[in-house]
Amino acid sequence: MKKVVIKQNRYVDSVSLMAVGDKVTKLEGISNAEAQMCTPANLEVLADLGYEMPKDITANDLALAVTGETEAQIEAALQMIMDIIDHKNTSGGVSYKSLSEIDLREDGYDLVQISLPGEYAAAEAKKALSMGLDVFIFSDNVTLEEEADIKKYGNERGRLVMGPDCGVGLIQGVALGAGSIVRHGPVGIVGASGSGAQEVACIIERLGLGVSSIIGTGGHDLLPEIGGITMHAGMRRLDDDPDTKVIVLVSKLANLDVMAKILGAADRLSKPVVAIFLGADEKLFEGHRVYGTYSLEEAAVKAVELCTGKTPSVGFTAEEIAEIVKEKVAALRPEQKYVRGLFSGGTFTEEGMIYYTQHNKGVKLHSNLSTKYAVQLADHSVSEGHCILDLGAEDFTAEAPHPVFDPMLKLRRFKKEVADPTVAVVTMDFIMGPGVAADPVTPFAKECRALKDAGSNLIFISNVCGSLEDPQDTLAAEKMLADAGVIVTRSNYESTKLASAFLAALEERG
Repeated sequence: MKKVVIKQNRYVDSVSLMAVGDKVTKLEGISNAEAQMCTPANLEVLADLGYEMPKDITANDLALAVTGETEAQIEAALQMIMDIIDHKNTSGGVSYKSLSEIDLREDGYDLVQISLPGEYAAAEAKKALSMGLDVFIFSDNVTLEEEADIKKYGNERGRLVMGPDCGVGLIQGVALGAGSIVRHGPVGIVGASGSGAQEVACIIERLGLGVSSIIGTGGHDLLPEIGGITMHAGMRRLDDDPDTKVIVLVSKLANLDVMAKILGAADRLSKPVVAIFLGADEKLFEGHRVYGTYSLEEAAVKAVELCTGKTPSVGFTAEEIAEIVKEKVAALRPEQKYVRGLFSGGTFTEEGMIYYTQHNKGVKLHSNLSTKYAVQLADHSVSEGHCILDLGAEDFTAEAPHPVFDPMLKLRRFKKEVADPTVAVVTMDFIMGPGVAADPVTPFAKECRALKDAGSNLIFISNVCGSLEDPQDTLAAEKMLADAGVIVTRSNYESTKLASAFLAALEERG
């Protein structure tokens, strides 16, 4: 039984909507629950799920859609959705309808997380900054002119502006956006890449330390129009923080003039600085005091080394990789030729493609992304050859929610890839945290287990980007994957190294 309820002119931000599906489907008799703004893309998703949508709706309307066994169960599910959206099930919390209701003398807040349509986000951010608050702007679709204006306004007042389009943060132990709850420690991170900063932090935790803060900048901060305002501010704040002993900068390769100024400013800090700018080479770091690194894992290892004086070891040795590849490839059928990568994190996608390009020279890669590292697919829904997909890119998220919030898009693509008789290896990432899907791993583990039980010789590789305190239980998720026959690594870089070795063996086999 399916039911749809439309709340006219009821806007709900994406952060609130993320929490709905996983919680409501735990109710007895409920197999599916959706809460989506009625955009054309969302209406298409709801129609594909079998819901009949009214004709007289607009993008400003909210759709609640539930599939259940009985009318009573569906009504209970709809009520729970509205309770979640209205924050009625939050114990000990206080709700406000606007910033103007908050009395900072009484309430003691120091940061606001903003998740509004882009057209409203800038004004609310400036209002918060004028009240002396730092801001974390999850919203996207804010113009570069507005972003520069907000950041200059905040900089003049000594306040941090994280974002717009900022996915990950950790301030005073509170995870923001899609971030993980990484334990406290001596490493501070400033990241223009959300998944990249989270990966560095989680590896640091696995190596026995922790982080003082993760200050996200948003993906546009290192463009010339912005000039790295938040990265500069984040570095200064961490340099003044007594709990921070080492600072790590995380970004994809961006505007070289802006990055040169960032490195120059880092040289003048009182604390050691590690930088990972994915795609950079040694020339970028020449003449600077910064410790340049070339993978997210290397950046984490270097930070731990600077804090402890010891260099930790991570991942498989070259000999172990060679042995794994030899054993697994020998069991493949002749037609199994290709590696397919299914990524939720855009930075993980790029880190993988950079490594393949450097270590599998002459091999043609395909991707849905427009990048120098791969040939762009003619149709993002159809993989070709060795194919590395960023499922969080706009061509996929126009069809469904981002896979870190709803794994169904990724699961559908996984099933499509494993049904392709030419596929030999599937590599995947999973991202944990209180703000993302409550259980991103179980559906994939079940599929992998079923395939193995049916005699499949497909090779699965996965890493889990999550902290030890994330609600999904990172260690249990890793064990579940391993028990399903998945080769589980400790980082995206280690997954990539292993997949690259498989790719080379498949090419050599012809």
